[in-house]
Amino acid sequence: MKQYVINKTDLIHNIDIIKDKAGDTRIIAVLKGNGYGIGLCEFAKVLSERGIDFFAVSEVEEAVSLRAGGFSQDILLITALADESEIQTCIECDVIMSATSPESYERISDIARRMSKSAKVHIKVDTGFGRFGFAPDGVDEAWECINKYDNILTLGVYSHFSFSFSPNRRDVESQYEKFVSFTQVLADKGADNLLKHICNSCAFLQYKDMHQDAVRIGSAFLGRIPLTEKYGLRRIGKLRADVAEVRTLPKGHFVGYANTYKTKRETKIAVIPIGYKDGFGVEKSRDTFRVIDVLRYMYHDLLSVGKKNTVEIGGKKCPLIGRISMCNVVADVTGLDVSAGDIAEADANPITLGADVERVYEQ
Repeated sequence: MKQYVINKTDLIHNIDIIKDKAGDTRIIAVLKGNGYGIGLCEFAKVLSERGIDFFAVSEVEEAVSLRAGGFSQDILLITALADESEIQTCIECDVIMSATSPESYERISDIARRMSKSAKVHIKVDTGFGRFGFAPDGVDEAWECINKYDNILTLGVYSHFSFSFSPNRRDVESQYEKFVSFTQVLADKGADNLLKHICNSCAFLQYKDMHQDAVRIGSAFLGRIPLTEKYGLRRIGKLRADVAEVRTLPKGHFVGYANTYKTKRETKIAVIPIGYKDGFGVEKSRDTFRVIDVLRYMYHDLLSVGKKNTVEIGGKKCPLIGRISMCNVVADVTGLDVSAGDIAEADANPITLGADVERVYEQ
């Protein structure tokens, strides 16, 4: 047995905190990456039950799955599209696409016209992330597109912060000011009814004055945010597996690959069938921004020396020994009443977990 167990009570707790903090600001729930790893449609169902009526995804297949699952909420695709069949699918499934350039407007319009249908879009503005979107000085082009293509309904305008988890406002203000300027020009020209959104989870939590008309929330629902202040959010989810074997190793016995660990005494071990193929022990790659960020990572690495990964068995924390392998980890359970078949639980980021790990929702 191998499962990732999501505590639904904790998830609802996080949703309610976010709703309370958002107030009248509309919440767009970001469900990319299989709902941040906790199950696309299962996650969407809980959000829907708590009154969230707008979803965002990064893949066309995710939008199709939500529609097939019976979800009628607005869905925004937060990536650029070039493939004709994907644009057709979005139009057929009533998915709001991202208009990222005059060329994308033209492409969407041509395909919609051939289908004898209309399309919906939000304008994406590149205020500094450097991926896709209208340049901040391209507002006149955007206004021209809004008026030129009568088979495209432009419903919103948005951007994305590149460093929203910074505690320093200066790291986000430059992008925010460019976005506000862009949207103000559109409003002055007559597009004053567009839904405006730029905040993701970290910006939403730290900068209330930047909320605009809507906020896009993903990782905060899971309580997994790279901020010192956690705002009362709970980290949800545990990786759960049966203990496969329990045995005793003599003093001086190696454990795991590369002989990096040797027992210092007779040691009772529990072998647990989780490993890096399941995403356990796999960290999201660190983003390097400045020299100070690299130094900060090194500092935290030094602080972590001697600290051990653990699993919990029978309510007791058990240190892992040896390296995490593809399919197994080994826990030191010396002095504990542990047997094969007992349940082991470990913290794991669900976004890194393998698709074959069953997701289970429990109260």
